[in-house]
Amino acid sequence: MRKKHFLGKFILVIVVIAAVSAVVMLLWNWIVPQVIGWNAINYWQALGLSVLCRILFGKFGGFHRHNFHGNRAHYDRLHDKWEKMSPEQREQFCKRGRRFFDFEKKDSNFEEKKQD
Repeated sequence: MRKKHFLGKFILVIVVIAAVSAVVMLLWNWIVPQVIGWNAINYWQALGLSVLCRILFGKFGGFHRHNFHGNRAHYDRLHDKWEKMSPEQREQFCKRGRRFFDFEKKDSNFEEKKQD
């Protein structure tokens, strides 16, 4: 059963990669030669361009970004933790965050300005 499931996923991935490469090739050959004047590309060049874009920009379609919009469970855990904190704990949490992002070192009067 697992082998069939794995084989099905593998075939689906191959089909999706082939389809994305074909779409890249068709769009490139339809738009770029007319707008910029560059040459048309073949299927394998489109596949290479797709891989290059994935390396440079991340996943195809952007559905797997690691942020709060793509990972609701992480956001919910952080929100629950924040809600359970006392005001003093929240202040310490924010202070550690400012130190992590180096805001306090950039502005040595940060605490003084905050108290005013």
